[in-house]
Amino acid sequence: MKASSPSGSPGEASAREWPILLLSGLVALLPYVVCHALFGRLFWFADEFELIDQFDRLGFWRWMWLAFAENFVPLFKLLWGGSVFVFGGSYAAMLTIVWLTHGLNVALLGRLMRAAGLSWVAVFFAQLLFALTPGNIETLGWSVQWSAVLSATFMLLALDCALRSAQMRAPIAWSAASALSFSRGVLTGFLTAGVFLRIHWGSLGVRGRRLAFACACVAPSVAVGFLIAVIVPSGNQSHMAGHWGAAAMFGAWYYCVNPVHHLLEFDSWGPRTTILLGLLKVALVVWSLARSRGRTRALFVALLAFDLGNTALLGIGRYHTGLLASASSRYQYGSLIAFLPAAGFLFSRLWARLPAPESARRLALASLFAVVGWSMCRQWSVDLAEFVGPRGRDAWQILLSDPDPDPHSVPGIPGLPVERAKALIAKYDLH
Repeated sequence: MKASSPSGSPGEASAREWPILLLSGLVALLPYVVCHALFGRLFWFADEFELIDQFDRLGFWRWMWLAFAENFVPLFKLLWGGSVFVFGGSYAAMLTIVWLTHGLNVALLGRLMRAAGLSWVAVFFAQLLFALTPGNIETLGWSVQWSAVLSATFMLLALDCALRSAQMRAPIAWSAASALSFSRGVLTGFLTAGVFLRIHWGSLGVRGRRLAFACACVAPSVAVGFLIAVIVPSGNQSHMAGHWGAAAMFGAWYYCVNPVHHLLEFDSWGPRTTILLGLLKVALVVWSLARSRGRTRALFVALLAFDLGNTALLGIGRYHTGLLASASSRYQYGSLIAFLPAAGFLFSRLWARLPAPESARRLALASLFAVVGWSMCRQWSVDLAEFVGPRGRDAWQILLSDPDPDPHSVPGIPGLPVERAKALIAKYDLH
């Protein structure tokens, strides 16, 4: 069946929509602005010291092409390491970059949803929760997580281009950038190829042209995945014998509890809560696929594949960390992107059925969003007050104030001697 188009012209950026989308991106910066004093207490932590230590010892160019944990991310390393130099070791500047990228992602999520034909009510619902939820605290409060945020930026750009235009170059380029920024960015090429071929199959002409596009789109993902398997032999993916059950359990737990567990601030971690949230999530996915058509359904299928792909990769890569780690703050970002468009679609349908005049519904919606947004911004200050201790104050005291620190107690990375960390702080003016 040929994909139907949403109202308007998805192939062109609407001049009247861009200001609204960019404004939503600015709204996403509210927690960072409101809690700037708390964010200012954060300091270089754990993997950040390891990365700086590596490029200091090995040289920037060689370091850029080496694996980082289970990631092969030369594009992220180029941008992150370059920022360390450009901004003179300022951690505040590093976090500002992360938040600006997040604001861009909020705008891009809205643009993608509009390209798929979703209403503004659905868009604002998804953008509000994605923009302001404190569930993203680790992703947006630790500069190395810029890797995941950047990869999401490129994925949103790739999918948006795939929905709006039959031009091939941009989706291929953005897909490659996503794969080179974060390990789970390897999913982007496959998602983009699927969406592009679904929407533009008839306009691509001969079969060879379609095949060439699909190969070009997924080639970077396949190459990065192969490199990860080869250059990171110590990763879980190389030692899965006897662990597939644990990986499947971790993945299932991740899929069921995220992101609603954080959004609704559940206290329970038991199987009953997990199964209930999982059933609700599956019901939402099934309903959204059944009620959508054309570009909207193509987007929902892609986001479901993205969520399931993340589930599989996290199950393999993180099963050893225990089930409770499956709901870690650092894993919320991708789950929110996968879940919120369908949740917004459902909310918009339910909201449209309210027996009230349109003007009254709009006022009520604005009031509801204002209350929810204020509540989430307030929660940021509460959560940050706990977060900045081990990530800021404690690290600062150990590395710069304690006259007699444990020589191997660098916060988050005990294998790095304190004296080495102090030398890096002095050399790169880390502050």
